[in-house]
Amino acid sequence: MRAVSRSSIIALVLPALSLAWTGCSKTEEKEELVPEVSFSFDLPALPVSIDSAEVAGPFGMMLELDSAALADALAANNYVPSQLTGMTFTKARLYGSTPVNGVFNHVASVKVQLGVDVSPPVTVASLAPVPNGSQTLLLGLSGVDVLQLVRSGQARIVLRMAFDGPVPPQSTHLLVLGARANVGL
Repeated sequence: MRAVSRSSIIALVLPALSLAWTGCSKTEEKEELVPEVSFSFDLPALPVSIDSAEVAGPFGMMLELDSAALADALAANNYVPSQLTGMTFTKARLYGSTPVNGVFNHVASVKVQLGVDVSPPVTVASLAPVPNGSQTLLLGLSGVDVLQLVRSGQARIVLRMAFDGPVPPQSTHLLVLGARANVGL
């Protein structure tokens, strides 16, 4: 039997490996990426006249969400509603108006939710506990996508508060919300 040299084995195997390598390589299917951009906008400030009995109740205080604000923001940025792919709140602040120089010492927690009809509302911002001496509350955001709720045209804001001290029977506040809209191009 004739001995096969190492160089002849390499000479035979290398081309076979090369063919096998190219034959086994996958052709990758590239998914078409749709570019997405986002822009931020502020919703009109909501004046809130709080009756302590109502806002602390199990259903909270219902406020109307200005559905035209999103349409106006889209138009101002040259987009149409069909391009929307998502919407999240980016700002939630509660300012006290009256009593003058009032503080939120009597408030234990605040929750801002968004809901439609009788479905359970989704929490979009909250603060618990409320720091003593606060005249303005910066609420923490949940980051939940609320586009489907807003698109319904019947979305409502639910403001809920829990109290831990003497509460003025009436007070006025300003709820300021900001949002980010994602649009596909």
